[in-house]
Amino acid sequence: MKFYKKIIIFNAIALILFISAGGWIIVKFNEFVHTSASQTKNKVYIDVKSGENVYSIIKTLKEKGIITRTDWFYYYVRLSSAARKIKAGVHLFYTDYTPKEVLNELENSSVYSKKITIIEGWSDRKIAKVLTDNGFDGAEFLKLAQNPPLAKKLTGLSIDTLEGFMYPDTYYLKIKEKPINIIYVMFDRFESEFYDVAKRHFFTMMDYKKLIVASIIEKETNIKKDKPLVASVIYNRLKKKMPLQMDSTVIYGIKDFNGHLTKKEIKNKDNRYNTYVYAGLPKNPICNPSSSSLKAAYNPAKTDYLYFVAQDNGSSVFSKTLKEHNRWIRRLINR
Repeated sequence: MKFYKKIIIFNAIALILFISAGGWIIVKFNEFVHTSASQTKNKVYIDVKSGENVYSIIKTLKEKGIITRTDWFYYYVRLSSAARKIKAGVHLFYTDYTPKEVLNELENSSVYSKKITIIEGWSDRKIAKVLTDNGFDGAEFLKLAQNPPLAKKLTGLSIDTLEGFMYPDTYYLKIKEKPINIIYVMFDRFESEFYDVAKRHFFTMMDYKKLIVASIIEKETNIKKDKPLVASVIYNRLKKKMPLQMDSTVIYGIKDFNGHLTKKEIKNKDNRYNTYVYAGLPKNPICNPSSSSLKAAYNPAKTDYLYFVAQDNGSSVFSKTLKEHNRWIRRLINR
């Protein structure tokens, strides 16, 4: 009899423990569902691919700091029967979302369905074309980018264009986003990079000149270690009042450049961006430069170089004299 009594007591204790554990799990699970992963509110975009499995999506959410636990969120998705309701596309999350809000976003049709990547060195004309190709009003974007009152409103400078201020990056844009909002987003991104370099938020005409220099650096080389050296060549030539003689500026002034720069175009006085003909910097940036080019424009190498020529591997060789420069050109041509 005592034996059976012990069994009953043991089973009762086990049942109580089981119920208590289950209750604890339910309480903790409920807390998880309604507790955000972070107290800070930062935007995070996640591109959910068509046919992507649930656990892959959940893993990405964890890596991006949107959720704290993959296992519990997985069970939450399954218990909610939401796996088949997850929509493919680019979703916008905030780091202070609760798992419940995260799941709601996954089930919503994506608002941020266009992922636009602006490449370093693209001009506003090129950006406008890419926007048009992706269903945005590229023509209106270009019109606004070349609007002097808007340029002054954003920069505080009396300039004609926002060329150079549209920072190259990956952007997630709403369907049919207004061009003016796209400009604001890209300009805000530029301001952030500018602050990292200049440690201030306002622009001066000296900053604008450096932005023009940065744009030339961007088009002349994509080798980071060469950028401060190219910057030194530009500043040294300006200091000596030598024409910059940069092919990139000439090309910018050619409306439909075919990829081959001719002697006629190098001598063309109608092209106001022709630095073979006109001394000094062109009147505005010739592209939208990267952070590394902007940093090089503000921190040029200290050299006596006045010339450089690109090699087949993309890096450049630098010279102090025209004689040395021509020798390098002959050597590279005769390889």
